[in-house]
Amino acid sequence: MTDDAPWLASVRPSLGALSVYDVPRVHARARMHANENPEPWPEHVMAALGDVVRTIELGRYPDTSGRELREVLAARHDCDVGRIVLGNGSDEVISLLLIALGGAARPVLVTPVPTFVMYAHAARVLGYEIREVELDEALQLDEAGLDRALAGATIAFFARPNNPTGTLWSADAIVRLVRAHPSVVFVVDEAYIAYAPGASLWGRVWSSGEADNVVFMQTLSKVGLAALRIGYAIADPRLALALDKVRHPYNISQTSIAIAHTVLTRFAGEQAQMITRAIECRDRLATMLAGIPGAQVFDSAANLVVVRLSPAARAPALVLALAHAGILVKDVGHLPKLAGCIRASVGTMAELDHVEATIAAWIAEEGAP
Repeated sequence: MTDDAPWLASVRPSLGALSVYDVPRVHARARMHANENPEPWPEHVMAALGDVVRTIELGRYPDTSGRELREVLAARHDCDVGRIVLGNGSDEVISLLLIALGGAARPVLVTPVPTFVMYAHAARVLGYEIREVELDEALQLDEAGLDRALAGATIAFFARPNNPTGTLWSADAIVRLVRAHPSVVFVVDEAYIAYAPGASLWGRVWSSGEADNVVFMQTLSKVGLAALRIGYAIADPRLALALDKVRHPYNISQTSIAIAHTVLTRFAGEQAQMITRAIECRDRLATMLAGIPGAQVFDSAANLVVVRLSPAARAPALVLALAHAGILVKDVGHLPKLAGCIRASVGTMAELDHVEATIAAWIAEEGAP
């Protein structure tokens, strides 16, 4: 294999500077690095889902657009089913939006940073100009900076609550930006909104009558169904039609459709209980991390907590100590505004017992002569 193969000239130049988003499969006692809901589904739910899977005709294609699941989601959001487009996780929805809206010679994406990396990654693949606006020291939006960056832009992504910070950005600021830039498509990514009850922008923006340039994104990945890979957009019907034109047919497996439909229609109560327990674990995790000498814990509305240690070199040391104990968290100190920071997803109460003991031992070792 040589680097001078003639076909290499056809590879997009934009890919050269990009890395592969790849998380190695690992086995650990507490996997608190991927923003999942760690709560196990009750046995009666798993048994019912097994029965559902046994009815699937594996030799048949799935529904081209997941109509039955879209109907359930439409009822949940009180909107027309034609506004909902399913994706293979939020990642595919992001790509669909960027492809559908990339008609300009040089389309422009605006995003606060730090935020979910796939917004800019997918945009760079497609040749977008990227305008990133750093958060302020409180990890909130720089509204004035965003207002300037949005001039002439194509699309903007706002993760609310945000990953990796857990911040619930100002609803008023986002609404003001939406109104000031009607030619920009604003994507409000509410992947983590289940962990911030009552905070969704959905009702406020949609009921205002000014929502034709606002797309809402959600996913089932953060509420106990990450293995299914189902995300979705709720958009103006004209944009939803454009997304469907670029979406691959059969993009969601029938297995994922059937399991998601069953959970949302039969086991919503169990899912709500799992979310409630995760919120309780988030609060315990935040309190635990705040007990580390020299720690600053940021308020979180997601299923994760960010803590800053001082001096900054202590953060990777703690990450390593936790890893040695079989606990995976994420060092985010390389990101803007997050020097010395660790992001930890919620764990179960049993996992947090182990985390608490490990941190106590690390603190004691730090203080030992």
